Amino acid sequence: MRHNLLLITAALLFGISVFAKNKTLKADIVVALDGSGNFTKIQDAIDAVPSNSEKRTVIFIKKGIYNTEKLVVPQDKKNITMIGESRDETMISYHIYDCKEGGLNNKCPAEDAAKWSKLIMQTSATIALLGDGFQAQNLTFSNTAGPVGQAPALVIDSDKNIFVNCSFKSYQDTIYFRKLGKRSYFANCLIEGRTDYIYGSGIVYFEACEIHSFGGGWITAPSTPLNQPYGFIFNKCRLTYASGSPRTGDDGNKIALGRPWHFFPKVAWIKCNMCKEIDPLGWPTTWRMDYAATSADLHLYEYKNIGPGADMSNRAKWVGIRALSDQEARDYTLEKVMVGNDKWNPYATLSIKNK
Repeated sequence: MRHNLLLITAALLFGISVFAKNKTLKADIVVALDGSGNFTKIQDAIDAVPSNSEKRTVIFIKKGIYNTEKLVVPQDKKNITMIGESRDETMISYHIYDCKEGGLNNKCPAEDAAKWSKLIMQTSATIALLGDGFQAQNLTFSNTAGPVGQAPALVIDSDKNIFVNCSFKSYQDTIYFRKLGKRSYFANCLIEGRTDYIYGSGIVYFEACEIHSFGGGWITAPSTPLNQPYGFIFNKCRLTYASGSPRTGDDGNKIALGRPWHFFPKVAWIKCNMCKEIDPLGWPTTWRMDYAATSADLHLYEYKNIGPGADMSNRAKWVGIRALSDQEARDYTLEKVMVGNDKWNPYATLSIKNK
């Protein structure tokens, strides 16, 4: 059974428009909780994708709360597109988190960790991506464990991933870019969390996204290798404050732009709107990295940001924290950041164009 659907129903924010090349795209697999599709479980749909296929496989997921399974896209399941019927009504969630005691192989709750294969249990993430070329539109991914420790909604090991009009929600470690050099692009997405909730070693471009923070934490925890030119780039994003934290004591506290994790972190904030709750220091702690304040190999850049949190006059006096020049900022376009050796361009892949 094949269903016609719009490739992307909407992604209009800060001047970004997304269009399907042929206006519509056929769904190869339909997932529906009510049994009206090919499968009721998302993992069954993923497993049904042909291995190592160069042809894109489209999985359409009907509205519903999909909260009974932990997901993985294996390495041989490439070029998968998942499209939700509605961003706010097609919700994929689970609740595994990392723990030191009382769990199974450092994963809690133990009884739920025991349900899943070794492959699926590589991380605590609701969904882990190992296969290249993954795309998602109109979906919400959540880890609902709460303020209990590492509880990712998404872990990425794969390359050339695209997310449009999606939401990612957790408290700690919402998205983990686990592999150095692997590229991901996010457009018109919401990323929510409190502690190091965008972290890791990948090359990632966030465009026109909302970065929604509970108080008292750090947005990023970058771990960029020295020879990797880019880490996390936020272009025309909104940094907003999330009240009503699930953890007592968060509300009312400042938000740090990040803290360095390993290696030589690289983060650029470009033409973003920063809320008043941003810590004036930006990067208030070196977090056991003694060389963070003095190394010019840390690239913690800002460029033409606006809003009350964008004032750089009281930023931490680290060598690597500074504003980009106009000429330097030209090196932070999506095309230059994502290009790699294969000349990959997400705009071309989804016909995404700036007006």
